[in-house]
Amino acid sequence: PLSNLDAKLRLEMRYELQRLHVETKSTFVYVTHDQMEAMTLATSICLIHNGVLQQYDAPLTVYHQPNNLFVADFVGNPSINFVEARGSQEADGSIRLSLLNGEEAVFYPKKPVSLKEWFAGRNQTEREGEAKRKAQLTEKKVVEKGNKDEMFRYHISRVQEDYGIWEEPEITDGDFVLGIRPECIVWNSSAGLEAEIYGAMPTGMESTVKLRLGEYLLTGVAFGGDTYRIGAKTRIAVTGNDILLYDRKSQRFIAAGKLDFSIQ
Repeated sequence: PLSNLDAKLRLEMRYELQRLHVETKSTFVYVTHDQMEAMTLATSICLIHNGVLQQYDAPLTVYHQPNNLFVADFVGNPSINFVEARGSQEADGSIRLSLLNGEEAVFYPKKPVSLKEWFAGRNQTEREGEAKRKAQLTEKKVVEKGNKDEMFRYHISRVQEDYGIWEEPEITDGDFVLGIRPECIVWNSSAGLEAEIYGAMPTGMESTVKLRLGEYLLTGVAFGGDTYRIGAKTRIAVTGNDILLYDRKSQRFIAAGKLDFSIQ
């Protein structure tokens, strides 16, 4: 209902809807494709893709702990950075990864997680889901979906985009996808990975910056009115304990934690 309003009036109407919700003490069901409306207005978000429920949680839970890659990509502006990685779990519970241009890093989960047990649970869930689907199709009142559920094609930002035919890669349990929110990327740091300013969009209060690492691009956000010269060299670090680790095979959330590049 707000899509045809100008930006300022749209913001005022969000406040008005919030106020009406509290004053009337009523249940509001609000359907929107605008993630900003969902995040700012909802007490609970029901996110649906291809007719299937993806997540039903409070807005900040959806943002900080998305159930899968689709949810992580849908919520957040600027969009989350996806980085493919390959690795295995160490004896201490950390996960050693190779990512970007062959850089080595260690992922430390906030909560203990056993990848062996997680993968076993994933496989069991998939088997049960397939058995349930087959059982449902034997009932006359159930019809198989015409629009088959397809794997979400997440976007890896590169300098040279490949718009060729997308082929299904061969994926193993050692393949992961990291989700890194733009606010977790810090540049001009004394340590970290070498990078280049590829593009910058200052708005006064904050700046959104594209950072080039070899063939890959990462998006970062910084508060302040600084200006940046395109082509300038810098160093970047990934901070915080909210880096998201996903199973590339199922695209499901595994754990949140810290990503450390300062390893030998």
